[in-house]
Amino acid sequence: MRKVFYLVLLLLAFIGKAACATPLSVEPSSASQNQAEGSCYGYLTELVRSSNFPFKYVSKEETNLLIDNDTGDSVMAKLFFDTNGTGTIGWVQYDVTQRQLFNISGDVEEPQELTFDASFAAEYEACIEQ
Repeated sequence: MRKVFYLVLLLLAFIGKAACATPLSVEPSSASQNQAEGSCYGYLTELVRSSNFPFKYVSKEETNLLIDNDTGDSVMAKLFFDTNGTGTIGWVQYDVTQRQLFNISGDVEEPQELTFDASFAAEYEACIEQ
């Protein structure tokens, strides 16, 4: 009986330690790394980072995207940065066929068109066509 008690106690300690373990930090990946892995995320991220989106509280380099909706013709994404939690900066929508990027943070019905480096649009399109 005593052995079973110690075994259960040891098992609970192991599970508790695993549950409280610090998660591994994820390094932001570059566009070329993403392409090599079969993802076009990096090109879209760099496209947004190159834009005139109002990055007020965090640098462009610290900004990442979380794709909310991707229809193929249009991509809606949340802009965020890593903190002790997750900090949302805003929302963008990219029209792939028209090569237009919009800040939809304030109002989805009246988005603000953004300018960006068009070379990332070409790279993104080439990537998604593969």
